[in-house]
Amino acid sequence: MSKQIQTPCRELVLEKILQKPTTFMKLVSECQCATETVEKYLSIYIEKNSIKQKKGKFRILYSPELDEKIVDFYELMLNPTTKAILLVLLKSKSALSQIELVAIIEKSNPSISRGLKLLLERKIIKRNYHAPFSTYQISNKTKLFEMLEKTYPNIATNFEQFDLCYPKPKICLDVYQ
Repeated sequence: MSKQIQTPCRELVLEKILQKPTTFMKLVSECQCATETVEKYLSIYIEKNSIKQKKGKFRILYSPELDEKIVDFYELMLNPTTKAILLVLLKSKSALSQIELVAIIEKSNPSISRGLKLLLERKIIKRNYHAPFSTYQISNKTKLFEMLEKTYPNIATNFEQFDLCYPKPKICLDVYQ
């Protein structure tokens, strides 16, 4: 009887990781297995090189076939402010200033500033200088969509439903949460 319970959990752990990158806690939640059980199967799969892991602020588990850049992008998108900035810039028809991003995303100016800095360092966005301010836009929307499809397929497939709502600008998308 214990084999019947263990087998689905073991297979589910591997299946979830091979589908898309995930964090350890998200995996435990999605598999609905005990943390110790998931950890046990992870150690087996990591030893066999069936999966890889990246340890940082979050423990990220992913398929060995996945490019490191995709894993880095997934890690970057774990920050809700950074994710919001990217989604807003992706949806926007024109480049946006930091002040516009603060108004739309409803996050603090320092938080938006940190997110923009991270995205600029990774060359995901580019800055357009206008005296006395700058605007920001996505460097390569096609490449960004490809990365979204591999890391956040739910956002990529529902992207058309995503809207910047007015008169009070804010992000209106359930899968964004």
